[in-house]
Amino acid sequence: MRKEKIRVKRGSRKKIAAAVTVCCLAAGTAGTYGYFTEQEKVTNVFSVGDLEIDLQEPEWSPEDGDGEDLCPGACVYKNPTVKNMAEKGSGGTSCYARMTVKILDGKGAPVTDQKVLDLIHTTIRYDETYNGTFSKTGTSEKVVQNRIPGYFLREFSALPMINPLFEKDTARSTENTLVFNYLGKDGNGILAPQEEAVLFTNIVIPAEWTQKEMRSLENFRLDIRAQAIQTSGFPNKEAAFDALDEELIKGGSNG
Repeated sequence: MRKEKIRVKRGSRKKIAAAVTVCCLAAGTAGTYGYFTEQEKVTNVFSVGDLEIDLQEPEWSPEDGDGEDLCPGACVYKNPTVKNMAEKGSGGTSCYARMTVKILDGKGAPVTDQKVLDLIHTTIRYDETYNGTFSKTGTSEKVVQNRIPGYFLREFSALPMINPLFEKDTARSTENTLVFNYLGKDGNGILAPQEEAVLFTNIVIPAEWTQKEMRSLENFRLDIRAQAIQTSGFPNKEAAFDALDEELIKGGSNG
């Protein structure tokens, strides 16, 4: 979407009138005709805004086997991070952003068993001590990747599932598709140019889980997507997300 700035150079009619008067006086006294000419051009300059987001997980590499053969006690970093790629001061625009997490089984179908969904929710955690970024891996202090022995549920249950800078959208979320709206550091929901935000940081399998829990999980997938819409033209993020929903429907996309 676009943000427009207009610069207008005004014409100078008084200046033209004065020039004509001088010209007439000169013609009367010298007997010749001379002309002062002037042309003013009014140009409207439109500056086109830019909106681009990206979603990266520098900690997660399926090619290296991440997410394979997890056992009780396993802990790995996973940091889905959305970033407003627009450049500051060069036409980039702020946006409202949200992230969706679709929970799918090994065949790509939505998980519908609530007990299984609850188990999967348990494995997703946000550790505020994590210091990775959109482009760089990091470490955390509370829940450390590949710690031996692993973590019991009581050791990490106090950690939130997602970053508190996001809020679950209860109206749009379903049992297997979770929608999280970015709130921003000041609560206005704006993701400024070059600003980034991580949704969660860890996948943790409780050390006390048995084959019963692991077999219930089988193979599951987390389909994570980021969506954004410009802030300009909307009174708040609620109105903006309504418009975003309409655009996604028109485009035949679920995000």
